Amino acid sequence: MVVVAGIFLYMRWFGIRQERVLTGAASPNWPYRDFTIAELEKNAPQYLNVDVATTQTPEQTHAKFMEALRKEDFRAAAECCFKRGQWDEMEKNFKMVKDKGLLDLMVGDLSVIKPNLVLDTMASYNYTGTKVDGSKSTGFMEFEKDSRGVWLIKSL
Repeated sequence: MVVVAGIFLYMRWFGIRQERVLTGAASPNWPYRDFTIAELEKNAPQYLNVDVATTQTPEQTHAKFMEALRKEDFRAAAECCFKRGQWDEMEKNFKMVKDKGLLDLMVGDLSVIKPNLVLDTMASYNYTGTKVDGSKSTGFMEFEKDSRGVWLIKSL
């Protein structure tokens, strides 16, 4: 009876340990010890690119973006400042804004940004937007750091 209880307890312990191993919380080697907080952070950082050194700040990205918009070089504005998969869509959107006669308004609104929240891999900046009817509102420009350390615009 004691042997059966011992086997049952071992199987229960082993099952719990394997579950911890499968979730990445414990070492896959005997004695299947739990990882420390430092080991967990190293194995699976909470935020992508948190340890990547910044090579282009949100302010530098913003300056490049504004320069390209002022020159009406919409492809350059998309390529310098957005993820590769968004380039065509953003270029199309900028052309649509220009066709509607709102490019000067957009450039004016986005010219001055102020930091709202700046973290290791994401940042949010405020700008004062002008609606079509002339009223003012606050908008947000969000940035995200990529694997090269370049802060790209996530949303306008």
